[in-house]
Amino acid sequence: MARLKIVQLITRMDKVGGAQKHVEALAIQLKQDGHEVTVVTGSYQPSLWCLQEQQIPVITIPTLQRAIHVTKDFQTFWQLRAIFKRIQPDVVATHSSKAGVIGRVVGSLLRIPTVFTAHSWSFTEGVPRKKKLLYHRVEKSVQPFTTKIITVSEYDRELALLEKVAPAHKLLTIHNGIDRIERSKATEKTFVEQPIIIMVARFEVPKRQDILLKALAELTDLSWHLQLIGDGSLRPALEDFVVQHGLTNRVTFLGNQLDVHSYLEKSHVFVLLSDWEGLPISIIEAMRVGLPIVATNVGGVNELIADKDNGFLVGREEYELLKKRLRTLLMDTILRQQMGNASERRYLQDFTFIPMYQKTVTVYQQAVSELVKKGD
Repeated sequence: MARLKIVQLITRMDKVGGAQKHVEALAIQLKQDGHEVTVVTGSYQPSLWCLQEQQIPVITIPTLQRAIHVTKDFQTFWQLRAIFKRIQPDVVATHSSKAGVIGRVVGSLLRIPTVFTAHSWSFTEGVPRKKKLLYHRVEKSVQPFTTKIITVSEYDRELALLEKVAPAHKLLTIHNGIDRIERSKATEKTFVEQPIIIMVARFEVPKRQDILLKALAELTDLSWHLQLIGDGSLRPALEDFVVQHGLTNRVTFLGNQLDVHSYLEKSHVFVLLSDWEGLPISIIEAMRVGLPIVATNVGGVNELIADKDNGFLVGREEYELLKKRLRTLLMDTILRQQMGNASERRYLQDFTFIPMYQKTVTVYQQAVSELVKKGD
């Protein structure tokens, strides 16, 4: 296998999210396999990641940010051009909308093959209409600069085809995958007086911790404790909600946690409510430790969860059904165990890291050889 020089480009690495975890895992494995990898990002928080100890160079471009800002985006363009010219990568792998747009344009102008991983389209179902139209237009306009597009769910690949964002030959679905971890004996979910519900997500749009809290506030006749991992601008309002509804003893805000796995191992039900999604890594992490899942049926979520098999799917507007599903799982230890076992089986069969990684590297290599062919 040819050794590649790769740039992994993502808008931000100062928050923990699925796309960021994906970039870190890819970068580490690429380095271990002898490829030369550099991570380029807008804002970076070293304490959240293991890139330093793996001696993976990280370059920050402070003007690279999520929001559209003509001056800063123009500055980012020129800085990125200088970085690419200096590194001379064989391929640029871009992640997230802003980095995806600027990175592909710069890469293409320098005749560097570009791969864009769509962790969730910004024009997906659930995104506000105005934003949707804008991003759809932008995505369509940068398509000619793109060598290959990886979608993390079949839902997103089909959406791209439906919205005529890219031709079929450029699109490929590679489901997210994460490393196996040795299960500790403590993970046997035996009967407990107070089941622990856990949600791992940023307190930002499109995540909906608010709906989960509202539903649980109406299920206080049952025994449960909720742990919320993550941080963000929506957190203070929800902390107020918890106080106002007398739930302080039942809800714990844990903030960002590096070792999410150990919290998942001690939990009994995993919940992820969102207005839109790609293929959430947080759900795969919960499946890995054998948890039953309750999640909003958006994006590629139903490619992870088979309703009534390894968890329950609820529609965005199905609030009463959400309460019913939570009640069922909180009251039925055996069902929790059965669904949890089904989750672990699905994880082991379809969502481990190495197959995902190998398919991704193959796409990088295809992108490189396509450019070589064009140059003949």
